[in-house]
Parts: sequence; structure tokens; C-alpha cells
Amino acid sequence: MKLYIIISFLVFSAVGFSQDGWKLIYENDAEGNPVNGDLEELILAIRNGEMVRIYYNSKKAKHSNTYVEHTALVKFFTIMNSPQGRFVTAQIDPIIGQIPDFEEEKVVLKENLEWSLIASTNGKNDTMTRNLISGEIVGHQIRKWGTKWFIENK
Repeated sequence: MKLYIIISFLVFSAVGFSQDGWKLIYENDAEGNPVNGDLEELILAIRNGEMVRIYYNSKKAKHSNTYVEHTALVKFFTIMNSPQGRFVTAQIDPIIGQIPDFEEEKVVLKENLEWSLIASTNGKNDTMTRNLISGEIVGHQIRKWGTKWFIENK
């Protein structure tokens, strides 16, 4: 009987406390094409004040099985209706710069560097690195990648 109670408690705990808190609402590829979901549903979620999290990965060009994955909460949105169509951008809080070291299997912080990101449903993502001491911009580029867009389950 004790074993049954313990197993029941463990099953209940696993089901009750490990529910997925995020739902994939939209996904675009590096060219801005929809892969999953509906852009209008993402826009509606943003307009309704939903919490949004983005996910993307960066693969090494010569080794597609070597990559890093990133996820972040979105801090600021822009919904643009341009002559080429509608798209969403999402800005995250700047972070201390970091670099993956695949050989040593670690991620190291870049001293005095801050990294900023605006991800976009059109695949054109803006990244910028700034020296925190001098304020100088040491890197700024548009990079193309696909992004997954999640909203918080309620």
C-alpha cells in the first residue's frame, strides 16, 4: 500500500508540476517564410499583452551538428506593415556578451561587452555589440535565421 501511495504521489507531482508553460504560436525560417502557426495570431497575442519568448539556434557553417540554442523573453515589440507585407520585431534586454567555446565545452563571458538583439519574423535579425566602458559600437550586423515564437500558457 505504501508503494502505491508513493507511486501515486510521484505521478501526480510529475503531471501537476511539470506542465509546459509555453505554447509555440508562430515560426519563421531564415527567409521570413512561415513554418508553423499564423502571423496574425502572434500579432493578436502581442496586442493582447501576452508574454512572448523567442527561440533560435546558430549552427556552424562547416559543422551543422555543432550549434548553440538561445531563448529569451521579449521586452519590446514592433508590428510593421510595410509595402512588402506585415512583420513583427522583438527586442530583448541587452545581455553581457558571451562566446561558445566548442573545443573546451564551455561558454565564456566577454568582459565589458554588451550584446543586443532584435529578432524579426521576416528573418532579418539585428545584432549589436557595444563596449560598456567606452560606449563604442564594436559590432553591428543583420543576420538571417529562423525564429520560434512562444506565448505563455495560462
